[in-house]
Amino acid sequence: MHNLTGKIAVVTGGGEGIGRGIAHALAAAGARVAVADIDTAAAERVAAEIEAGGARALAAQADVADAASLEALAERVERAIGPVDILVNNAGVMLDGSLVDGALADWQWVLSVNLMGVVHGVRAFVPHMRARGSGHVVNTGSMAGLAPRLASRLGIYSASKAAVVSYSEMLRAELAPAGIGVSVLCPSTVRTRIWDAERNRPATLGAGQPVPMPARVAEALDPMDVGPLVVRAIREDRAYIFTSEDARPRIEARNAAVLADVAHHEEESAAAGGGA
Repeated sequence: MHNLTGKIAVVTGGGEGIGRGIAHALAAAGARVAVADIDTAAAERVAAEIEAGGARALAAQADVADAASLEALAERVERAIGPVDILVNNAGVMLDGSLVDGALADWQWVLSVNLMGVVHGVRAFVPHMRARGSGHVVNTGSMAGLAPRLASRLGIYSASKAAVVSYSEMLRAELAPAGIGVSVLCPSTVRTRIWDAERNRPATLGAGQPVPMPARVAEALDPMDVGPLVVRAIREDRAYIFTSEDARPRIEARNAAVLADVAHHEEESAAAGGGA
């Protein structure tokens, strides 16, 4: 999708952070953008910023954990500005906690947003893209989904993002024959408020544990700088989108550990075969 002029885009979690950066970049590339967020006021602020810059935008409240909410969003966007060409499933949350001792409510919240939010978005928007034979989907994963920081207490978050990466890889293969591209965004540390995601946790799930903000966040990438990377990836139909120079060493270190045990397996298999 080289030319984004006149395309209709939806960005969930678009009210701030990476979502805001993507919404602005899509608008700058000529797209008409629906900014969706669970925080209506935040969505309206970003839509107003985009329109102040001369582009067309729509603000909408949406809870990605609720399939019906995204189905309603799809209907509203198509009715207001047209059929959706670009879907950015960006909304996400994070919490601190143990994989063993974490409450089931913690798992429910994180998976309902980070993973099922992507599933709900695809189910609401992609059938219409497939019927038209074109479109692009961007799912926000994380470097934590490819090479998690093992010393952190972000196991629940990392598990959810690993699922998003795998889902996106499979979705790309499934939708390629229909003319639809799929990219998974795998950001490293970015200066966003995801560390304070507890502010949007449903009261019905009780209180969780906020994530202590790492010192590295102060020097991290501005979320507005992520948007142009996403636009370029859409234009070039890239499968993966990275944001930092630490991607290669983290992935190589993880792969080295995996391949070391592959080598051990091969050696043991050869030894067993040789002695037979």
